[in-house]
Amino acid sequence: MTSCKLRFSLANDALLHFFHNEYWSAEEIDFLHDFCLQNFSDRFWKLKMRLLYEENNDMIVASVFAYANFEERYFLVERFLRNSSFLKIGQDLHVHPNALQRWRDKFFREISSLMNFDLPAEDIFSRNKVETLIFVLERNIVFFEDYGKTDKTILLSLKSKLQIFQNLLFAIRYFLNSDSFDVGEKIIQAKILHPNFSTEELERIVGFSHTTVSKYLIAFRSQFYPLD
Repeated sequence: MTSCKLRFSLANDALLHFFHNEYWSAEEIDFLHDFCLQNFSDRFWKLKMRLLYEENNDMIVASVFAYANFEERYFLVERFLRNSSFLKIGQDLHVHPNALQRWRDKFFREISSLMNFDLPAEDIFSRNKVETLIFVLERNIVFFEDYGKTDKTILLSLKSKLQIFQNLLFAIRYFLNSDSFDVGEKIIQAKILHPNFSTEELERIVGFSHTTVSKYLIAFRSQFYPLD
């Protein structure tokens, strides 16, 4: 199985878990936590890590679902909750099944990237996804530090990514709350408010040229997300 196929398989599993999960009650989780503390072993450490992994993945899928448009949400629900065929969904949405398979692969790529704590370049203005990555990274770091079972190099890598995403979120919040008349700040603010808008759509909102809009978007990306 190639790396791409493995990543897509994990993303598929995450989508299925999101739409079909049945979590334990709060009382059952508390009991498990206390039991693990009193009976610590590799077996229970792996169980807790699995629960953490599944919870984190559910939050990641939720952040992706929240930014999907109506047709994409319909597709995700029909495909991964109701297990409808591409043909049926295509007939409902008047979209060719081949196009729906491209939708599926797009979601697989995005979800698998986020599961690997990598933010796709097109999502750097998505406050929800950045906040989600910060939250799941913090949970992983605390878990690994508490149990000391992770290589220090991996832990440092996670902390480095966390710092980058925290800086990015700080910038997003700054521009989002800015009341400046500065051209660049207005463009960035508009992009944060409408993260799925194309450059052409942003032009109509802010009233500046394609060149000007692109220049400030590229500058923001270079300054606050230098991971390419």
